[in-house]
Amino acid sequence: MIRIGISIAVAAIFWLVLIVLANLFSRQPAAYRILTLLGGSSLGYIQFICYAITVFTLIQLNEMSQYLSHQFKGFDLKLLPEEDQLILTPEEVADIKLSVIEIEKRGVLYLITRFIKHACTQYRNNQSIPETIQILDGQIGNSKEEMDGNLNMVRFLISSVMSIGFIGTIIGLTSAIGHAHLAKTDHGLSILTSYLAVAFDTTLVALLLGLVLNYFYQKYLEKMDVFYAQSKSYVMDNLVSRIYRHASE
Repeated sequence: MIRIGISIAVAAIFWLVLIVLANLFSRQPAAYRILTLLGGSSLGYIQFICYAITVFTLIQLNEMSQYLSHQFKGFDLKLLPEEDQLILTPEEVADIKLSVIEIEKRGVLYLITRFIKHACTQYRNNQSIPETIQILDGQIGNSKEEMDGNLNMVRFLISSVMSIGFIGTIIGLTSAIGHAHLAKTDHGLSILTSYLAVAFDTTLVALLLGLVLNYFYQKYLEKMDVFYAQSKSYVMDNLVSRIYRHASE
């Protein structure tokens, strides 16, 4: 509710600023047209709704991006040995698991600690490298699916911005058709064209906002893919592959 309130407040302030600027630049056709296109009039309520949804979606993506940034810090803990040509015995794998558990008891919780702990546990159970890799893949895959599932609302909001823009177009066209009789006079014609302008302005603004939201959405997906790829490489290179070399000997 706090995020919704912030989003509505920011959108309302932006809408008010647009209206004030539109009134100030009413005698400058180019500037006035741009401001009204962005919603700087009493008919700009569709743009206002699109702005509120956009702000809310950006807040959601920013929070999720900060969570991922926090998860990247887990690599700085140096939980696994990174020396070249180092091999690990089963006892050393058990020690790694214990050290990870001790870190988690102190409240230091990262996804990478979970992946390491499960990989060590699986190897301790049957000392099978293939099954350890399978468990690691499963843990990373499940975590990624869970994080991707949290994006369902974001995807819906992005598509809803587009839909609301088209709804605004339909409302504008319907209003224009309903006032078609005003085309008989010059004043009425200007009113009619204003409805048509609003109709197409809402779609244009919605499409532009959709591009912005899709950009940040794709940037987040890229960051998420990089994190899980690095997580798998980190555990495979510094834990699983070292056990494999030791076992092969």
